Amino acid sequence: MTSADASGFAAAKEGLKAISGRTQWINQQVGSGKLSLDPDAADKAAKRCEEEIDALGVLLQNAAALRTLKGLGNYPDGQQLAQRFQEKATGGQAGALELIRDMQEELKKQADAFRGAAKDYRATDEQNADDLRRGIQ
Repeated sequence: MTSADASGFAAAKEGLKAISGRTQWINQQVGSGKLSLDPDAADKAAKRCEEEIDALGVLLQNAAALRTLKGLGNYPDGQQLAQRFQEKATGGQAGALELIRDMQEELKKQADAFRGAAKDYRATDEQNADDLRRGIQ
């Protein structure tokens, strides 16, 4: 059993891998010239990624509060429960905090990929306009 399985975040880790794969695909398509997006659409997609990053920031604050959970008493059961919450929050690479930060980073990469696609679109559009002005087609 991996630490992600032990902390209960195995599905979240798999979801993050899928998103990472999608980001890599976008970057590959942009890099090979197979994907260029209308700048407005790309900007909207990038802004949506940034909105999700902000929403994850709120979730990150809430998850961070689990590290200092109080009020469960001094009895062993209460202390064990508090410890389990702390482990869920900070469980190394499989804790909630790390997963949320990783997701924020992945969304930032995706926003950058969308902006890269828009940049390529603009460059192609400008090249075509230059070619038309020079009579090349």
